[in-house]
Amino acid sequence: MEKPNNTITDVLEGIVTEILVRLPLRSISRFKSVSQTWKSAIESVYFRRLFVSLHQNTSSSWSLLLRKEEFIDFHGCGTWGLPKSLGSYIQCMELDGKFEYMWFSGSNGLILMHRKLGTWKNYVGNPVLQQWVEIPACPGSYTFFCGVVTGVDEVGVVLSFKVVKSGNMFLNKGEMYMPLYVYSSETGFWIHKEVVCPVRLPNFYDPISLNGTLYFSQRGDSYNRRPGLMVLDFYGKPKDCHFIPLPDHALNRNKTCLATSSGFVMYIKTLAKPGGNLLKVWRLIDDSAWQLMWEVSIPFIGCYAPMSMHPFDRNIVYLWSHDNCYLMSFNLQTQNYKIFGDESKHHDCYINHRTCEKHMYKISRPYSVSEYEGPIILQQWVLSRWMQSVPRPPEVEMIDTTSLLSLVVKNEE
Repeated sequence: MEKPNNTITDVLEGIVTEILVRLPLRSISRFKSVSQTWKSAIESVYFRRLFVSLHQNTSSSWSLLLRKEEFIDFHGCGTWGLPKSLGSYIQCMELDGKFEYMWFSGSNGLILMHRKLGTWKNYVGNPVLQQWVEIPACPGSYTFFCGVVTGVDEVGVVLSFKVVKSGNMFLNKGEMYMPLYVYSSETGFWIHKEVVCPVRLPNFYDPISLNGTLYFSQRGDSYNRRPGLMVLDFYGKPKDCHFIPLPDHALNRNKTCLATSSGFVMYIKTLAKPGGNLLKVWRLIDDSAWQLMWEVSIPFIGCYAPMSMHPFDRNIVYLWSHDNCYLMSFNLQTQNYKIFGDESKHHDCYINHRTCEKHMYKISRPYSVSEYEGPIILQQWVLSRWMQSVPRPPEVEMIDTTSLLSLVVKNEE
């Protein structure tokens, strides 16, 4: 049989690449099993960069959650093309309460989970890719998890991750110190360090993870004075933990929230006024100063609480109407809006109206002017723009979801 002409073969492979690269990641992943040649081509740096370039104006799949309950989910985005909500991938891991997810890594798809029964073990992974790695026990005693951060390349591919735990704070020579334990996927080891904490009684719940940094929201009280963010950077230049006050802090029945969008931490505030609401949006610059991006009037009467922002479009903010009990998206640039109704009417997204109504009343009490009411922080779980495997620490095996669940069942018997 005559050997195919190399030129013809190259042309055919180029055509196949041009076709595959325009498909969603869910479809592309299936073609990796066609042959070793296709697998190598899809996993190449060229294919990855071409895919990211062609899909740069397409949103990746993302979800807005409080713990394990979904508020909003946009799973039908073109980058991934998922058939179901992101929350459903987490729910299959719970296995009758034996697992519980804890923290998200921001816009990179990784989450930290731990076993609730039996021996305490912790895992970092991607439920959609069904890949997990086990994290060894922390050497410190009486520690608790703070979050997980990631290191990425220029196109957002996850290269490594770090798990952060804190111990009991202590006072030394008039300064409050915070012991930190940091596990790195690059080394496979925990390291211990102590940093001066600028906040007397820090809040470690529901941190924002972005660009290798953890942001902890601190409510204003008799210890911490005005509300703000405690910032800890684990991938940038070495710097001490520092505190950034929130801008334009006032009562007057304002509602606030913190979120991320287009690579920035965003602060959103609504203020009820006669005839409508005033909406203001800031972004955090270089972890040091707030820049006012928008100040617009929205022609809606009543109490509107900001919930979050679109992670890829900083013009879109999501609001909850306490008076009418509905979720609304508002475009700051065009001032167009969309009211979301029954979730069954949306094919590419999922809106859990019951969850929104139940939790938004609790976490953002309508017409409250409490001095200690802090910003709303809902967890944004955003898949990356490429299906890169979960970073595997040295001498640690990758575990798929099925094997992990089978292992847990076996150990519990």
